Amino acid sequence: MNASIHKDFDRERFSKHFVYESYDDETQLFFNRGSIGFVLLACPLAEASVSAQNEIAEFLKSDENLPAESSLQVLMIGSNNIENFLSNWQSYCKGEIFIELANKRTEFLRDQAQKVGSIKDVVLLISVTIPNLNANIDDMIRRRDALKDTFRSIGLSTENVNAQQLLKSLRVIFGWPEEEHSNINQYEILSEQILSGDFSLFENDDCVNVNDDQIFISLEARKRPAECKISAMDLFLGNEMRRDEYIKSNFLIHFGLQILPNQAMERTAAITKREALERNINAGMGKFFPDIQQEAADLAGVVAALQSGDRVVNIHFNVIMFDKTKKAKQSASAFCSMLRRSGWYFVPCKYDHVAVLLAALPMQLVEQGPKGVFGQNKTSGIGVALSSLGRGIKTVSVESKVLLPIIGEWKGDLSSPGMLLAGRRGQIMYWSPFGGALLPTLNKNAAAPNENFNLCIAGVPGSGKSILCKN
Repeated sequence: MNASIHKDFDRERFSKHFVYESYDDETQLFFNRGSIGFVLLACPLAEASVSAQNEIAEFLKSDENLPAESSLQVLMIGSNNIENFLSNWQSYCKGEIFIELANKRTEFLRDQAQKVGSIKDVVLLISVTIPNLNANIDDMIRRRDALKDTFRSIGLSTENVNAQQLLKSLRVIFGWPEEEHSNINQYEILSEQILSGDFSLFENDDCVNVNDDQIFISLEARKRPAECKISAMDLFLGNEMRRDEYIKSNFLIHFGLQILPNQAMERTAAITKREALERNINAGMGKFFPDIQQEAADLAGVVAALQSGDRVVNIHFNVIMFDKTKKAKQSASAFCSMLRRSGWYFVPCKYDHVAVLLAALPMQLVEQGPKGVFGQNKTSGIGVALSSLGRGIKTVSVESKVLLPIIGEWKGDLSSPGMLLAGRRGQIMYWSPFGGALLPTLNKNAAAPNENFNLCIAGVPGSGKSILCKN
């Protein structure tokens, strides 16, 4: 009896795979298992230009911003958790009739989000991790300011994320309803406070089952278009010119970058390989191996980038669907077909769904590992392990500038909850032609008015154009 009870309770805790340990309110930094890092919160940009790519590329080049073995991660979270939008808008509806209309509208939108999946809220979590517990705190704060300035220059406003905000985002991902969240226990490490008490997980070869009614399906980019630009990253949410093309399940779109050590050795290896390919081409091998010409051209571009100051990096680019079993599987299949039209080829991460999911979470990519034989520091972590298994791509940092998932749909003026609308690809939004003018309490602290709209309403008969005008 005792043996069977002991065996039943001797199950592995999933929380041990999280790196989060503590958070310092003064510096607003996270002190993790084997690393120090910070997390920023942002709303996606509605568009971006070529100059935005160049700003990002310059940040990635600098060793002061991202030293060797550090990581930068951008995680786009699309969730059907829109309660904050609904409750905030509903609180401004006064009068018995308008309150009743607001109740019906929020109930309809909530149903569309939860059951149909046609409405979502999309946010960005951006993190930088240094796998060194002795990293200088002032340098970490300077890196954070530099990253915020870079994003501000392209129109992306960010704010620091504290422990409560990070846990809230992670709990929602792992199926813990927001209304059941407990407060942070300051005497317990953060990793132990992410999962609910009834959390369960089982990994299959094609998905991860969570809490009996939810699954995670991880997809990996096996092939991408010959030419990419950051402004086209919104196609991952669907093509707005195609009717009803959007992701119906909850999703994560993750880009992770790790700066490789020994940059001089990586540069020498690239030059040596380029010279070997050129010798083979000059010897006539191109007649028998046509792909060698394209490989040589690609490698010439890599060498040119390295000689201009770029660095060699490992990148991880994954999309993860998480929702009810049927909806998640349908969304994963539809997403692969949708992106194939744009030149992307995504495939499921067979047998590695849990590892890819963990690597996608903020600050999880790298950590300080055990010392080597000669006492040198070694970097480990889920990202390093996945790279050793062939997951991820070794490339130059300049190619990473077009892969950051920071483009989405407009959310409207969050300080002016005039009307509740939804974008073509499901983003719930506020819209008001008057800005905060009708809400004096908000308008005191609002930015300069930026509402001067002309309105055109188009739709088939019976779609609600007149109702919208009256509202």
